[in-house]
Amino acid sequence: MAVRMRNLLVRKPDAVIWLLAGYFCIQFIVRLLQPHGLRFDESQQAFFSQWLTLGYDSQPPLYNWFQSIVVWVFGLSLATVSAAKNLVLFLVYLSYYKLAREVLEDKLFAAIATLSLLTIPQLFWEAQRDLTHTVVQLLTINLFLCSVIRTLKTPSVASYAFVGLALGLGMLSKYNFTLVAVAAIAAVWLHPNGRARIIDRRFLLSIGLALLIFLPHGLWLLHNLGIASGRTLGIMEQDAPQTMLAKLVQGPFKFLRLIVVIMAPTVIIYSIVFGRPFWRSLRSGTVWTRFFEALFVAIAILVLVLIVAIGMTSLRDRWLLPFLFLMPIYFCLKMQAVGHRPEDFARRFFVVPLVMIVLIPAALLVRPNLPTLFGRYEAYNFPYGGFVEQVVAEEQKTPGLVMTDGWLQAGNLHLQLPDVPLMSLFFDNMKIGYEWTSDRPILMAWLVTDSSAALPPQLREWIVQNLGEQYTDINVKSTAVPYLRGKPDDKVAFGYAWIYPK
Repeated sequence: MAVRMRNLLVRKPDAVIWLLAGYFCIQFIVRLLQPHGLRFDESQQAFFSQWLTLGYDSQPPLYNWFQSIVVWVFGLSLATVSAAKNLVLFLVYLSYYKLAREVLEDKLFAAIATLSLLTIPQLFWEAQRDLTHTVVQLLTINLFLCSVIRTLKTPSVASYAFVGLALGLGMLSKYNFTLVAVAAIAAVWLHPNGRARIIDRRFLLSIGLALLIFLPHGLWLLHNLGIASGRTLGIMEQDAPQTMLAKLVQGPFKFLRLIVVIMAPTVIIYSIVFGRPFWRSLRSGTVWTRFFEALFVAIAILVLVLIVAIGMTSLRDRWLLPFLFLMPIYFCLKMQAVGHRPEDFARRFFVVPLVMIVLIPAALLVRPNLPTLFGRYEAYNFPYGGFVEQVVAEEQKTPGLVMTDGWLQAGNLHLQLPDVPLMSLFFDNMKIGYEWTSDRPILMAWLVTDSSAALPPQLREWIVQNLGEQYTDINVKSTAVPYLRGKPDDKVAFGYAWIYPK
């Protein structure tokens, strides 16, 4: 089977699209076969799906809007959360293939570049498990660069409009998309046709359309800068040294180290499969290799300036992934430039992604379903369904509001009670109307992290501010529910309280 698929890809590289479509269908099924606890980004999307608003938290709203629309049409379930994620991931790979086809003359090189994404752990593993905003950003980067390259090659009103559309959507995906947009201006300016394209009056159409798309969220952003920037800036400055000199050294060092960590598996695999011709090809150049080189250098300079300007020392690989996932296209452009025939290497290379297509779903299926083998439970294994079923059956009431204090609990509890409004103190800017009666009491729920199941101070403060001091004297209960797929004696402790109107 693997041999036939490998030969098919060599003969008909476009078959990579159907291969990837099947792969993400399998990933969707795998997610449904995992325990139904939600990880952090999944939980956030389940929670935010209650609203369709101009802004939510420290990330732009594009993915939130997409997920909310899916939930509005099909309802909230693990299936709708997973289907939305895997559809966007498939579109990332599909658009990447289309981008590669824009600059690579041979479809086989484009297929090699696309399947090379399965050699980047942050993409084939982390993006599959827990990234949302980063994933949609990858999609918009592909669309944006496709539009830019088409405009460089054959400008038209439609191509300039495509640039504006992709630019606007990119700004709604993640704020650091701005770095790609600014770097693209530098790369275009250095292209032989670039200056003529920038001074073309049709470029005003691109700018105007992008601003129009971003404007509604931009107005929200102006009034909510603290919400949009506070949490991210706090993460960037975590564990920062006290002296400026140490910051200037530590930030750039971590930046360079992450580049090596992210790209090392791909470079190693290319070195093994393509051998010396790969390393020799890095000395070659074409118009399009220089375009990507200018893009990469401009992004690196902008990131380093940002690191120095704000003293950023805590970097995460997901922040650099959108700038480095383009490297396989660049590598293939280099090999194409010196005249390497992809047929000479493709069969050997395709072994790697075909093996990964089998191993990745298998690993994702085994890890949370057999947590005792690995000595640690994951977010998948938290028994929110069992907890909700138990406390609702005990009280014999459906809550009019569920109130919790954490991020992970928010979406997980809403997944169990999708028709009940839910609020979380972690996202205290997100408010929702609710019914509070003797038949629809408020349910407060939280994870117990120590031996005490007392009402958390933040939840008590919420009661005082929203219900009144007289409601703070409530009957706090606790229960322990076994982990999903865990040992019977391994349990998660929940605290909860029902609040009835007086």
